[in-house]
Amino acid sequence: MEEMQIVGHIADYICDLDIEAVAGAPIYLSETAIQHIRETHSDAYMKYFDMIEEIIASPDYIGVAGVHAPSIEYVKCYKKDGENVNIAVRASKGGTFYMRSMFLIEDGRIEDYLKKGKLKRMK
Repeated sequence: MEEMQIVGHIADYICDLDIEAVAGAPIYLSETAIQHIRETHSDAYMKYFDMIEEIIASPDYIGVAGVHAPSIEYVKCYKKDGENVNIAVRASKGGTFYMRSMFLIEDGRIEDYLKKGKLKRMK
């Protein structure tokens, strides 16, 4: 069985989104997901991988998006570097949450998601 690490927990405010979630539920990260991020999103991996727990704990934006299945989107803006990082977390059919991806997201995409109601500002 693949080894998993806990990278965060579902916060109370996530339960207000249009997704089934239980506050306090752990968010797991698998070796397969790490490999995907390292190979597909190496820019985000190299600069922000060590900040996953911080991003999940204090995002600047949250929302629900996803092409095939809904996922919780945690977006953190790093003004110093002018970059935004999106962490996508998806629930399994059994209700376990897994971090699926991590990638850089452009300001324009964030604005578009805000207009469409897919993201909301946290503070």
